[in-house]
Order: sequence, then C-alpha cells, then structure tokens
Amino acid sequence: MTGNKTMNKIFKNICRNEQGQALLIVLALLVFGGLTITPCLNFTATSLANSRAIKSDLDGIYAADAGVENAIWCLEHNQSPPTQLSGELNQMDVTLLTEDMGSFIMYLGEMLAPGEHADYLSIHGEIEWNETAQAYKYTITVTMTDSEYPIIHLTGIGARLPVGYSYVTSSAADFPDNLSNNEPDIIYDSMGAQMVNWEFSTPSPSVTTSDPVVTQTFYFTGEEEIHGNYAWVVANREDIGGVGEINGTLYLINATATNTLTGEVTGRISAKVMMVNGLALVMTWEILK
Repeated sequence: MTGNKTMNKIFKNICRNEQGQALLIVLALLVFGGLTITPCLNFTATSLANSRAIKSDLDGIYAADAGVENAIWCLEHNQSPPTQLSGELNQMDVTLLTEDMGSFIMYLGEMLAPGEHADYLSIHGEIEWNETAQAYKYTITVTMTDSEYPIIHLTGIGARLPVGYSYVTSSAADFPDNLSNNEPDIIYDSMGAQMVNWEFSTPSPSVTTSDPVVTQTFYFTGEEEIHGNYAWVVANREDIGGVGEINGTLYLINATATNTLTGEVTGRISAKVMMVNGLALVMTWEILK
C-alpha cells in the first residue's frame, strides 16, 4: 500500500507540473495551420485551373482532329470539304481551310513536283519470288506513253523496299538489260525502310518512240510482310520531270477549334494529305496548339 501511495503522489506531481502545456501545443498547431492552409488552398485552386485548361486544350485538339478527318472524308468521296463543321464539338466551333497544293509524286520518301508533262511516262513495280536466287525479284518498268517527245532522257530510278527487307548486293549486275548494272545509293526513311536509288550520269539512258520500255531489276530479301513499296523515275527536267507509282494531288488542311464560351482558340491541327486514286495518304499531321 505504501508503494501505491508513493506512485500516485509522483503521478499527481507530474500532472500538476504540466498544466497549461496542452494549450501551448494547440496554439502552436493553430499557428502552423494558419501558415500552411493558405498555400495549400492556392495550390489546390491552381491545380484545378490547370486541369480545366488541360481539359479544354484536349477538347480543342479532339475537335480539330475531327475537322481534319471530316475534310479527308470529303476528299475521298469527291466532295468539297466545308469551311466549318456544322454544330458544336466539345463546346467548340471548328473552322477548316483546305488548300490544293498541286500534283506531287513520292520520291526517296519525300514529295516531288512531277513537272508539266508527267503523263508522257508511266512506271510500275512488280515483285515475285525467285526460287533459284532464294530472294524476291523487284522489276521496275518504265514505259513511254506518248509519242510527242521522240526521246526522254532519264536521270534516276529507284524504289522503296518493304520495311524489314534489304537489297541483295551486286544483284543489279545479274540483269544485263538494266538501265544500270551499278550498285544503288541506299538510304533509310523514317520507318526504317530501305530506299534504293540509281543516279545516271551523262550520257543518260532514255526511252524513245522506237524503244519505249526500259527496266531496272534487282533482288532483295527479308521476312516481314510485303507492303508499302513503291517505285519512281526522274527524267531530264527539260523533258518532263519526275514520275512515280504513288502520285496524286496534295492538300494542306488546317483545322481550328474555338471555345464557344470564351472565344479562345484551344486546338489547331495542320495536315498534308495526298489523294491517290481516291485514297487519302496522310503525309504529315502536326498539332500546333
């Protein structure tokens, strides 16, 4: 019993000595809360504002994207694209500007103006498996289709191989009727596809009214799916310019989305689209805002 009385006395003395300390702790917490709550509220408000701005920008980009898609659909269906989408998308008005840039061909992965008389030549690429060589044979055929020019000099010919395939070294020399038996220049496009290209020096080979068909044949190997290949030929600029398997009209499409409530431009997309035999090939697609 004496021990318990002693412990109770000590406990009461400790509690008596700490009277008022809880008030100090509460006051300290109030001061700390007053210093931190305002920045926290400001941060929360800023985050909400940023979230709204990001959402508005995304809505604008999606609306502008829909505008470009609408213009492409119109081009594929032989209709004139509108200057503005009917109705609102994501509370956005979408305006469109579609510009005809003229005729172009695909050449070394880029677009090339074909010149004024591209109809005087045609080009075709054919791929077939060769059992003897255990490789694919690629034959590029160039044909003079109009006799207005008695002779058309050629300055280059080439082809884009399917992604994952490679030119077989020295294979052009296996075909004596080729425009060139030399090795081609090889570069790679943005997709990693090989672009094989022969440049001709003077005297340049040619097609004529008496010999209107010429070829360039070579082997290539690979194991991926065969698609995405195309061929081209470039003639003397004084004659006709360039001709390619992929040729068509290039359109520049600009779509702008404007918030109907604030009047702010929230999305802009610019795209270049080549129309080839009724199909749209998107060459570039750039988000400007």
